[in-house]
Amino acid sequence: MILKGGVVGGLRAVFRSWGLLGLLLSVNLAVASLLAIPLWGVLRHDLSHRDAASSMMYGFDHAWWSRWSEGQTGATASFGPEILGIGFVLRNWDLVLKGEVPARIFPKPDSPSEGEGQLESAIAGLGLAYLLVQTFLAGGILSIFRAPQGSWTVRGLLHGSGFYFGRFFRLALLVLLVDYGLFALNVPAAHFAASRAREAVSEVAAIAWVFGRQACFVLALLFVHMVSCYAKVITVLEERTSAILAFVSSFAFCLARLVRTTGHYALIASMGVVLLGLWAFVDGEISVTGYKTQVVAFLLGQALIVSRLVLRLGLLGGQMEIYRQSTSPLR
Repeated sequence: MILKGGVVGGLRAVFRSWGLLGLLLSVNLAVASLLAIPLWGVLRHDLSHRDAASSMMYGFDHAWWSRWSEGQTGATASFGPEILGIGFVLRNWDLVLKGEVPARIFPKPDSPSEGEGQLESAIAGLGLAYLLVQTFLAGGILSIFRAPQGSWTVRGLLHGSGFYFGRFFRLALLVLLVDYGLFALNVPAAHFAASRAREAVSEVAAIAWVFGRQACFVLALLFVHMVSCYAKVITVLEERTSAILAFVSSFAFCLARLVRTTGHYALIASMGVVLLGLWAFVDGEISVTGYKTQVVAFLLGQALIVSRLVLRLGLLGGQMEIYRQSTSPLR
């Protein structure tokens, strides 16, 4: 039931409107270029007429990057080998759990020293802008998935996006408030788990306290995200105007059908993990040594982004299908 009604139904909705993938990929590239192009200009200037240019062309000169990075401030200081491969996933999750995104508004268990584990202001601002873009486009995407034929136009997408933006923006603020509460609760929970870990008589028990608390926190954040997605679905399908009532209805719906809703979410998340594992394998097998392999690596990177977009859209499409089936008067 979960596989057929959720995953398959959601992916079918995506491929009925496959042109959305190209549009959303263009949006991703446009947003990323706001930082990528200035970084390209800085690197081109600093590598000009230097021996390190050839080594960076055919690999990664860690010695040059170390010296260059020490003198950088702002967004360019975040450029490093940890963003390559699947390192971006680990870095992003680390920033999420530290409350750095979006815009450093969440309480933190610890206060790291200046610059340690913190997100640079320009990148944080761009991430916040991208969050607004996602909030804007979500209404148009769901309005397209609501139509059985799956046909769409840019005008129709923008109309749906603008029509639901106010409601989705209020919903986004509500979700941020709920997440703020989770981060606030995580502060005493982190101190409690750390104290119990220090008092533990075995290393296994200490690790269980530390990582168990982190796992519970991650699951709570993912559950709130799932509820927020269903709240968007309910808003579009039932034309709700109240963000609070849509969120409460979504919360009740998810609890009443906990196995089905979380099972569908877990399947999509598992597919994302498999995708990242495949990307790690491919990235490890490719040696980027010149323009030709750089083009290949770039295209493979965009294929990864498109695949992640398929899963994100498939999640929304599947949730819409699950909600329709669960609330149908014939069931």
